[in-house]
Amino acid sequence: MTLELRSYSDYTDVYAKACLSKLLEAVDCPSDYKSAMKDLGKLLGARLLRDLSTEKSVLVASTAEDADYLASGVVDAVAGAISSRVYSAVFWNNHYQVGGSIGSLAPIVHQYLEPGYNTAKTLVVVKSVISGSCVVRTNLLRLIEEVDADNILIVAPVIHKNSIANLKKEFPKRVSDKFSFVYFAVDEMKDAETGEVKPGIGGQIYQLLGLGMQPVQTSFIPELVARKFI
Repeated sequence: MTLELRSYSDYTDVYAKACLSKLLEAVDCPSDYKSAMKDLGKLLGARLLRDLSTEKSVLVASTAEDADYLASGVVDAVAGAISSRVYSAVFWNNHYQVGGSIGSLAPIVHQYLEPGYNTAKTLVVVKSVISGSCVVRTNLLRLIEEVDADNILIVAPVIHKNSIANLKKEFPKRVSDKFSFVYFAVDEMKDAETGEVKPGIGGQIYQLLGLGMQPVQTSFIPELVARKFI
Protein backbone atom coordinates (compact mmCIF):
# COMPACT_ATOMS: atom_id res chain seq x y z
CA MET A 1 0.00 0.00 0.00
CA THR A 2 1.06 3.59 -0.63
CA LEU A 3 -0.80 5.21 2.22
CA GLU A 4 1.89 7.81 2.85
CA LEU A 5 0.51 9.68 -0.19
CA ARG A 6 -3.07 9.55 1.10
CA SER A 7 -4.70 12.38 3.04
CA TYR A 8 -8.16 12.59 4.59
CA SER A 9 -10.99 15.08 4.76
CA ASP A 10 -11.72 16.77 8.06
CA TYR A 11 -14.78 14.59 8.68
CA THR A 12 -13.06 11.25 8.13
CA ASP A 13 -13.30 9.53 11.50
CA VAL A 14 -11.71 6.34 12.81
CA TYR A 15 -14.56 4.17 11.53
CA ALA A 16 -14.36 5.63 8.01
CA LYS A 17 -10.61 5.00 7.94
CA ALA A 18 -11.22 1.43 9.10
CA CYS A 19 -13.71 0.87 6.26
CA LEU A 20 -11.24 2.29 3.74
CA SER A 21 -8.57 -0.07 5.05
CA LYS A 22 -11.02 -2.96 4.83
CA LEU A 23 -11.45 -2.26 1.11
CA LEU A 24 -7.73 -2.71 0.55
CA GLU A 25 -7.65 -5.83 2.71
CA ALA A 26 -10.65 -7.43 0.96
CA VAL A 27 -9.45 -7.33 -2.64
CA ASP A 28 -9.68 -11.15 -2.84
CA CYS A 29 -12.98 -11.46 -0.97
CA PRO A 30 -15.97 -9.93 -2.79
CA SER A 31 -18.37 -10.48 0.12
CA ASP A 32 -16.15 -8.51 2.51
CA TYR A 33 -15.55 -5.90 -0.15
CA LYS A 34 -19.28 -5.42 -0.73
CA SER A 35 -19.85 -5.08 3.00
CA ALA A 36 -17.15 -2.42 3.36
CA MET A 37 -18.48 -0.47 0.39
CA LYS A 38 -22.04 -0.56 1.77
CA ASP A 39 -20.74 0.69 5.13
CA LEU A 40 -18.88 3.52 3.41
CA GLY A 41 -22.08 4.47 1.61
CA LYS A 42 -23.92 4.69 4.93
CA LEU A 43 -21.16 6.83 6.42
CA LEU A 44 -21.14 9.16 3.43
CA GLY A 45 -24.93 9.33 3.54
CA ALA A 46 -24.82 10.30 7.20
CA ARG A 47 -22.34 13.07 6.36
CA LEU A 48 -24.63 14.27 3.54
CA LEU A 49 -27.42 14.91 5.99
CA ARG A 50 -25.61 18.04 7.15
CA ASP A 51 -26.12 19.52 3.67
CA LEU A 52 -29.64 18.29 2.91
CA SER A 53 -32.97 19.93 3.58
CA THR A 54 -35.39 17.43 5.10
CA GLU A 55 -38.16 19.01 3.02
CA LYS A 56 -36.52 18.75 -0.41
CA SER A 57 -36.60 15.59 -2.53
CA VAL A 58 -33.28 13.96 -3.40
CA LEU A 59 -32.05 12.10 -6.48
CA VAL A 60 -29.18 9.65 -5.88
CA ALA A 61 -27.43 8.79 -9.16
CA SER A 62 -24.81 6.07 -9.61
CA THR A 63 -23.31 3.62 -12.04
CA ALA A 64 -24.80 0.11 -12.16
CA GLU A 65 -21.76 -1.39 -10.42
CA ASP A 66 -22.05 1.04 -7.49
CA ALA A 67 -25.82 0.78 -7.12
CA ASP A 68 -26.22 -2.12 -4.69
CA TYR A 69 -23.47 -1.23 -2.26
CA LEU A 70 -22.12 2.32 -2.17
CA ALA A 71 -25.26 3.99 -3.57
CA SER A 72 -27.64 1.79 -1.56
CA GLY A 73 -25.75 2.69 1.59
CA VAL A 74 -26.19 6.38 0.80
CA VAL A 75 -29.89 5.88 0.01
CA ASP A 76 -30.49 3.94 3.24
CA ALA A 77 -28.86 6.64 5.36
CA VAL A 78 -30.64 9.53 3.66
CA ALA A 79 -34.08 7.95 3.24
CA GLY A 80 -34.20 7.04 6.92
CA ALA A 81 -33.53 10.58 8.06
CA ILE A 82 -35.48 12.96 5.81
CA SER A 83 -39.20 13.32 5.23
CA SER A 84 -38.96 13.97 1.49
CA ARG A 85 -38.77 11.40 -1.30
CA VAL A 86 -35.45 9.85 -2.35
CA TYR A 87 -35.31 8.84 -6.03
CA SER A 88 -32.74 6.69 -7.82
CA ALA A 89 -30.99 6.96 -11.19
CA VAL A 90 -28.69 4.16 -12.37
CA PHE A 91 -26.46 4.27 -15.45
CA TRP A 92 -24.75 1.47 -17.34
CA ASN A 93 -21.66 3.28 -18.65
CA ASN A 94 -19.33 1.75 -21.23
CA HIS A 95 -16.08 3.11 -19.81
CA TYR A 96 -13.00 2.74 -21.99
CA GLN A 97 -9.64 4.37 -22.64
CA VAL A 98 -9.01 6.14 -25.95
CA GLY A 99 -5.58 7.61 -25.21
CA GLY A 100 -4.15 10.95 -26.20
CA SER A 101 -5.57 14.14 -24.74
CA ILE A 102 -9.09 12.67 -24.52
CA GLY A 103 -8.12 9.97 -22.01
CA SER A 104 -11.35 8.02 -21.62
CA LEU A 105 -15.02 7.99 -22.56
CA ALA A 106 -18.02 6.59 -20.71
CA PRO A 107 -21.16 6.75 -22.88
CA ILE A 108 -24.42 5.64 -21.28
CA VAL A 109 -25.75 2.46 -22.89
CA HIS A 110 -28.66 1.75 -20.54
CA GLN A 111 -30.28 3.73 -17.77
CA TYR A 112 -32.92 3.50 -15.07
CA LEU A 113 -34.62 6.72 -14.02
CA GLU A 114 -37.13 6.30 -11.24
CA PRO A 115 -40.41 8.06 -12.11
CA GLY A 116 -40.42 11.49 -10.50
CA TYR A 117 -36.61 11.78 -10.58
CA ASN A 118 -36.79 15.12 -12.39
CA THR A 119 -38.69 16.73 -9.48
CA ALA A 120 -35.72 16.36 -7.12
CA LYS A 121 -34.20 19.57 -5.77
CA THR A 122 -30.96 17.98 -4.58
CA LEU A 123 -28.83 15.84 -6.88
CA VAL A 124 -26.36 13.40 -5.31
CA VAL A 125 -23.90 11.72 -7.70
CA VAL A 126 -22.21 8.68 -6.17
CA LYS A 127 -19.00 7.05 -7.45
CA SER A 128 -16.74 4.49 -5.76
CA VAL A 129 -13.60 6.37 -6.78
CA ILE A 130 -13.16 9.55 -8.80
CA SER A 131 -9.99 9.41 -10.86
CA GLY A 132 -10.71 11.91 -13.60
CA SER A 133 -14.03 13.44 -14.55
CA CYS A 134 -15.26 11.10 -17.31
CA VAL A 135 -18.01 8.98 -15.73
CA VAL A 136 -19.31 11.62 -13.31
CA ARG A 137 -19.29 14.23 -16.08
CA THR A 138 -21.24 11.96 -18.46
CA ASN A 139 -23.90 11.10 -15.90
CA LEU A 140 -24.22 14.69 -14.73
CA LEU A 141 -24.71 15.90 -18.28
CA ARG A 142 -27.54 13.40 -18.68
CA LEU A 143 -29.34 14.78 -15.62
CA ILE A 144 -28.71 18.49 -15.19
CA GLU A 145 -30.95 19.65 -18.04
CA GLU A 146 -33.93 17.75 -16.60
CA VAL A 147 -33.26 18.06 -12.87
CA ASP A 148 -33.47 21.65 -11.66
CA ALA A 149 -31.37 20.99 -8.58
CA ASP A 150 -30.56 23.70 -6.07
CA ASN A 151 -27.35 21.88 -5.17
CA ILE A 152 -25.29 19.02 -6.56
CA LEU A 153 -23.33 16.80 -4.19
CA ILE A 154 -20.49 14.69 -5.65
CA VAL A 155 -19.87 11.78 -3.31
CA ALA A 156 -17.07 9.17 -3.21
CA PRO A 157 -15.02 7.32 -0.60
CA VAL A 158 -11.80 8.12 -2.51
CA ILE A 159 -10.86 10.83 -4.99
CA HIS A 160 -7.66 11.74 -6.81
CA LYS A 161 -6.10 15.05 -5.78
CA ASN A 162 -6.89 16.67 -9.17
CA SER A 163 -10.40 15.33 -9.64
CA ILE A 164 -12.30 18.27 -8.15
CA ALA A 165 -10.58 20.82 -10.36
CA ASN A 166 -10.90 18.57 -13.41
CA LEU A 167 -14.62 18.10 -12.92
CA LYS A 168 -15.36 21.76 -12.26
CA LYS A 169 -13.67 22.90 -15.45
CA GLU A 170 -15.94 20.61 -17.51
CA PHE A 171 -19.02 22.68 -16.63
CA PRO A 172 -20.08 26.32 -16.89
CA LYS A 173 -19.77 28.28 -13.66
CA ARG A 174 -23.55 28.43 -13.19
CA VAL A 175 -23.46 24.62 -12.79
CA SER A 176 -20.11 24.12 -11.03
CA ASP A 177 -21.08 26.72 -8.40
CA LYS A 178 -23.70 24.21 -7.23
CA PHE A 179 -21.09 21.50 -6.62
CA SER A 180 -20.13 20.28 -3.18
CA PHE A 181 -17.74 17.36 -2.73
CA VAL A 182 -18.10 14.79 0.02
CA TYR A 183 -15.27 12.26 0.32
CA PHE A 184 -13.05 10.56 2.86
CA ALA A 185 -9.62 9.99 1.24
CA VAL A 186 -7.54 11.94 -1.27
CA ASP A 187 -4.84 9.99 -3.12
CA GLU A 188 -1.97 11.53 -5.06
CA MET A 189 -0.84 8.67 -7.28
CA LYS A 190 -2.19 7.12 -10.48
CA ASP A 191 -1.03 4.06 -12.37
CA ALA A 192 0.70 5.32 -15.51
CA GLU A 193 -0.85 2.65 -17.75
CA THR A 194 -4.36 2.11 -16.37
CA GLY A 195 -5.02 5.51 -14.85
CA GLU A 196 -6.20 3.83 -11.64
CA VAL A 197 -5.83 5.84 -8.46
CA LYS A 198 -3.34 4.30 -6.01
CA PRO A 199 -4.06 2.86 -3.51
CA GLY A 200 -7.56 4.04 -4.40
CA ILE A 201 -10.15 1.38 -3.70
CA GLY A 202 -7.86 -1.54 -4.48
CA GLY A 203 -8.24 -1.89 -8.25
CA GLN A 204 -11.07 -2.36 -10.76
CA ILE A 205 -14.41 -2.18 -8.98
CA TYR A 206 -16.03 -4.79 -11.27
CA GLN A 207 -13.65 -7.56 -10.24
CA LEU A 208 -13.51 -6.46 -6.62
CA LEU A 209 -17.30 -6.78 -6.33
CA GLY A 210 -17.25 -10.16 -8.06
CA LEU A 211 -18.98 -8.85 -11.19
CA GLY A 212 -16.16 -9.85 -13.52
CA MET A 213 -16.85 -7.33 -16.27
CA GLN A 214 -18.55 -3.99 -16.64
CA PRO A 215 -22.31 -4.40 -16.11
CA VAL A 216 -22.93 -3.00 -19.60
CA GLN A 217 -21.20 -6.10 -21.01
CA THR A 218 -23.44 -8.53 -19.14
CA SER A 219 -27.10 -8.87 -18.20
CA PHE A 220 -26.40 -7.58 -14.69
CA ILE A 221 -29.31 -5.71 -13.10
CA PRO A 222 -28.68 -4.24 -9.63
CA GLU A 223 -31.03 -5.22 -6.83
CA LEU A 224 -31.66 -1.50 -6.27
CA VAL A 225 -33.28 -1.39 -9.71
CA ALA A 226 -34.92 -4.83 -9.66
CA ARG A 227 -36.81 -4.21 -6.44
CA LYS A 228 -38.43 -1.10 -7.93
CA PHE A 229 -40.45 -3.43 -10.14
CA ILE A 230 -41.59 -5.83 -7.41
